[in-house]
Amino acid sequence: MQTFSWTGDQDAFLDTTDVKQIGSLVLGRLGGMTQAGQMKNEDGVVLFTGENWEFVLLMDAHHSADSAKLVAETFLQAEPELRKACEAVTAFGQVPTVITDQLSRSSFLEACRNVNGETACLFVFRKDAYVWWLSIGDCLFYLFHSELEEMGEFEQNTRHFYEWIGQQNAWSLPVPSYTTGTRQLRKGKNRLFMTTDGLLECPVLNMNGQKLYDLLSRVDDDAFVQRLLSDLESHVVRDSSTFVCWTVDIAEEGLIPSDKL
Repeated sequence: MQTFSWTGDQDAFLDTTDVKQIGSLVLGRLGGMTQAGQMKNEDGVVLFTGENWEFVLLMDAHHSADSAKLVAETFLQAEPELRKACEAVTAFGQVPTVITDQLSRSSFLEACRNVNGETACLFVFRKDAYVWWLSIGDCLFYLFHSELEEMGEFEQNTRHFYEWIGQQNAWSLPVPSYTTGTRQLRKGKNRLFMTTDGLLECPVLNMNGQKLYDLLSRVDDDAFVQRLLSDLESHVVRDSSTFVCWTVDIAEEGLIPSDKL
């Protein structure tokens, strides 16, 4: 069982790559290069794990890290309730409710109005052979598996702009603006990867799902994260980049078409 939290104001990792193993998950961080004009890191991560599940919140703030700090503190305070939901038989009904309830609390919405800036938020919860996500903004979640690669499927969500949590708040709209989904994992090794947009905004690398899959299929999670950070550093990237990568091995067969049974 693991609990981890970090926001870029605590340690910016400017001109510095960092790879950290947290249970079965690999966290990669690069605050950006001062040579390119970077002066701060506004990313953040909150991570909880249990016996057969992982919950990850990835954030990419702007204007300041204050909004990421607020969201991180909110979900750290909710850790007992969230862990109970993750452990429940009906976890995939309970976890989304805990998250949306936290985001909808009047005290939280008031705190958001008084914070400096706003943050994209990507929540991913995996338990057994299923994964659920909720995305507000432009962080990306990928699911890599050979059967999905054959169909050209990599990204599980789409980057959406003009969505944040914070002073400008997609959750305070009359109808909250976000995307969400639930997927069954495939039999064998499923590689889960979350990233802030620093990786995607590096024009020289021109990263996409196929390139990431090709690289990841040749190495383990740690080497994959190391390689991405090294490539960003060598190209003197300005924007901060934060990744979370892990592998889940599933024993049971996933759904297949009836004409292939």
